[in-house]
Amino acid sequence: MYIDFVNECLTDVKWHENDTYQVEGLLKKSNKYYKFDIRYLSNFPQDKIGKLVNSESKADKLLFENDKNWILIDVEEFVKYMKDHNLKEIRVEQLLSNIDWNIILPKK
Repeated sequence: MYIDFVNECLTDVKWHENDTYQVEGLLKKSNKYYKFDIRYLSNFPQDKIGKLVNSESKADKLLFENDKNWILIDVEEFVKYMKDHNLKEIRVEQLLSNIDWNIILPKK
């Protein structure tokens, strides 16, 4: 899990076990309280890396990262986009340009 994200970007943190999200907290940059899926990416067949996202997820936001930034994607918009376009997989970069709610936070 992305502990650095939690330490850098959240306050009022509450950890959860055995749920579809791992942490909830107040996002410092927006003063909004959300439930976050902060699992690391997993390895999949054919050298693919990603996250499985359940349409029943209780998380509000999905966390991704690159070398310089934390990337937050809205779960509801993500699921709707995937269903509307009948997709099973998508690159984060595609999501950023095709959904409205996303936040890019620079890493410290």
